[in-house]
Amino acid sequence: MTNIKDFNERRKHERFKVKSGAIAMIKTLPIKPKQTMDMSMGENPSVAKHKYCQIINISKGGLAFRYIDKNSELNEPFELDVLFAQDRICLTYLKNVQCKTVWVSHASHAAGKTSSSHLITIQRGVQFGEMTSHQASQLDSFLKRYTINKESWPKGPGFGLPLKGAVLKAVQV
Repeated sequence: MTNIKDFNERRKHERFKVKSGAIAMIKTLPIKPKQTMDMSMGENPSVAKHKYCQIINISKGGLAFRYIDKNSELNEPFELDVLFAQDRICLTYLKNVQCKTVWVSHASHAAGKTSSSHLITIQRGVQFGEMTSHQASQLDSFLKRYTINKESWPKGPGFGLPLKGAVLKAVQV
């Protein structure tokens, strides 16, 4: 298994921690009708689903985000929007960027003192797909306005690296 250091060395672009309020809206793309023939009754696979996630860090090549898993793994293909929320205003900076998963990390946490259930926190690193010149410009604008210089990054677990006690699994792409 590849360790975290190997992942850092493969990056082409410097990653930056984001300011509080950076959100990724993940949109699972609908499955084509041909692919739905073998699926059982239940959820409609042709409907796109949305999930809001906290962005951990971002670069020109991709980003890492975290979310609470509620009994359903985030399936590919998906695309994302990069948003920034501040003072009840939500600005969309980057829309409809296709991406692919590079790594996934799972960690389990107790839901509460009186609950016996556990919440699963997922951290996921994704690589951006091809972007239009407008999308690349919007990403540059987001990086300039809503990231923190690397020198001021907090140190320790949970800041862009998998959570303590988490299992890191490389995803074959």
